[in-house]
Amino acid sequence: MNNYKLWFWIINTISFLLRISFIGRFGLTTDEAHYWVYGKFLSLSYYDHPPLIGYLIKVSTSIFGDTAFAVRFPAIIIFFLSAWIFYLCAQKLFDEKTALVGVVLLNVMPIFSIAGSVMAIPDSPLALFWLLSMYVFLVILESKNDNLWYLLGITTGLAMLSKYNAVLIPVSIFIFLLISKKNRFWFKHKEPYFALIIAFIIFCPVILWNIENNWASFGFQLKHGFGSGIPKLSFIHFYQAIGGQAGYLSPFIFPFIVYAAFIAAKKAFKEKDEISLIVICFSMPTILLFNCAALFNEILPHWPAMGYLSLIAFAAHLTIQKWGNIKFRIYTISAWSITLIIIAIAMAHIMYKVIPIEKFLPQSQAQKIAHGIEESERIDISNDLYGWQEIGQEIKKILDTYPPKSKPFIFTHKSYLASQLAFALPDERVFCISNKLDAYDLWQRNLDPLKNKNGLFISNDYFYSNPQDYKNAFDSYGAQQEIPIYRNGKKIKNFFATLCKKFDPSKLQEGYSADYFLGQKNELFSELVKYDHTIFKFINYFLHNPIINFIMVPISFLDSRGINLSFFAILILSLAFLWNNKREKFWLNLAIFACVLIASTLATLMLKDYFDRSRPLSVFGDESVNYFYEKIYSSSFPSGHTQAAFAMCVYMYMTVSKFRWLFVILAFFTGFERIYVGSHFPADVFCGALIGAVCAFAMLQLAKRFSKI
Repeated sequence: MNNYKLWFWIINTISFLLRISFIGRFGLTTDEAHYWVYGKFLSLSYYDHPPLIGYLIKVSTSIFGDTAFAVRFPAIIIFFLSAWIFYLCAQKLFDEKTALVGVVLLNVMPIFSIAGSVMAIPDSPLALFWLLSMYVFLVILESKNDNLWYLLGITTGLAMLSKYNAVLIPVSIFIFLLISKKNRFWFKHKEPYFALIIAFIIFCPVILWNIENNWASFGFQLKHGFGSGIPKLSFIHFYQAIGGQAGYLSPFIFPFIVYAAFIAAKKAFKEKDEISLIVICFSMPTILLFNCAALFNEILPHWPAMGYLSLIAFAAHLTIQKWGNIKFRIYTISAWSITLIIIAIAMAHIMYKVIPIEKFLPQSQAQKIAHGIEESERIDISNDLYGWQEIGQEIKKILDTYPPKSKPFIFTHKSYLASQLAFALPDERVFCISNKLDAYDLWQRNLDPLKNKNGLFISNDYFYSNPQDYKNAFDSYGAQQEIPIYRNGKKIKNFFATLCKKFDPSKLQEGYSADYFLGQKNELFSELVKYDHTIFKFINYFLHNPIINFIMVPISFLDSRGINLSFFAILILSLAFLWNNKREKFWLNLAIFACVLIASTLATLMLKDYFDRSRPLSVFGDESVNYFYEKIYSSSFPSGHTQAAFAMCVYMYMTVSKFRWLFVILAFFTGFERIYVGSHFPADVFCGALIGAVCAFAMLQLAKRFSKI
């Protein structure tokens, strides 16, 4: 290991330890609380974003509990990995010195060092898979390895499960291949098109969710990003977008990033430099798209963030080239140092409130008080992170005064409040009843179970609302109770709780339900389940005959005793074939083989726990299912037997050349057997096979790359 790699691991480890030391010391942002709520409503996708961030938070909180630390823990792990992949990308593009400088710069810029590495937001996994996709593409260009396109399809698909911005990855690759003459030959190969198909398949859950929910998420993001109605040119939005990006990247470093983009474009198109062309193709489509959208609609400054990743590597390259210039060196050291100092002060203020904001306000404004709160406290955005656990405790005290059967449900009028309250009260269901479409409308399509119940309405001084705005939906309203929240002895928030008696959802005005905005939910999955059941009945009932039964009886008997015969049969055959055909690399192949099994099994176990789908015996009853000895009623999705069989068989199919057909037969036989003996539905088997096959393929491709097999 040379000094650059050593320093990288030192910096990355220190960075990780610093973040892990403070991620649990302050409350969640509204967005983080909202993504935590995703875990309470596990789904193929969500109204605001694709599902990956919700799944990651769900896994973490299942292990560490419902704490701010657990919610943010995936973000710092992901940034640790992202920094490593960024280092590899910059090393491929330039050299190890540039890679190290680039990682330091990555840790300096607030959008990556704080927003993308501490906060649990969709951009965090998006950055990881964006960089992984770029790295795999760089390896493809270097090695001309056709098979790596399949891995690129997987990483792109996972990026698309993180955030919709990932659709720009294939756009960036297409533009590069179109412009680069020496790489244009890839258009004649089938592998890039198969990579797109793989990415599409991985993204399919989001598409299916949108079909079922009348394209709600796609429609929301298109309107959110590009506006609705006739576009109107607005340079104010554009200047705000540029200013926001400068602030997120650091106003002191941003001018140099712009300069780096100009130099990269010049070298790419004037000097025909391939490296610069890659940088431009992975940056400018994203940056230009969102900044052009800003001419007509307000955008958030972090939306084009992925486009700056490759530019940071190029900026590091220019930094090294220009380091000999004393003026440039002074500028760089000053810009980076000031940015780090500002970040340190901001983090200290978040945790310890060190900035006396009232000193920076005119006296008349500083003395202004609304709802008993000083103006300096109202504009201090760090206060948004505090007080939620306290309000949760106060609401719980109110709820505890009621008998369990007459306890009111909790509701509010803003999704921002609903998510924070839900995190503060993890054992309670929080509703958001408003005339604006949001994710809660899709989670609470049917409010009839709340009919004639009392509700406890919560609002605050920032999002204040009078519960009587619901008009006739409640019979009567109690007195409003004020709940003040303090930080360091000063009032920072006021919450208001009002008891609303006898709710009647049918009396809500129009616009208070998802059906009003989207129409009724398409029962796509109900239809798919029907087909799933139909195929199961055909295999389990109509195909039953004495000859197949003779084969299945001993397999089912051993399964009922905890012995998976198909697993051990494939395992023994695999070990024998590896020993006979790959003896010189037997132990290495065995280690990879084990990794494939472990990875696919962990994925299956997590999915079983989340979905907990009922088995055929539970759905149809013992009398309606042909079974032998094995009787299981829960945790059907996906099939663990099939996952293990396909993981082993696909690995062996790709590793050995002789008798490949034998492993294909064994894999498909295992899937068929699980349906035939009444243990699984076809969808369970299909998804189990997909998990096993994808894990085997991905692990083998990584092993070939890094172990030189």
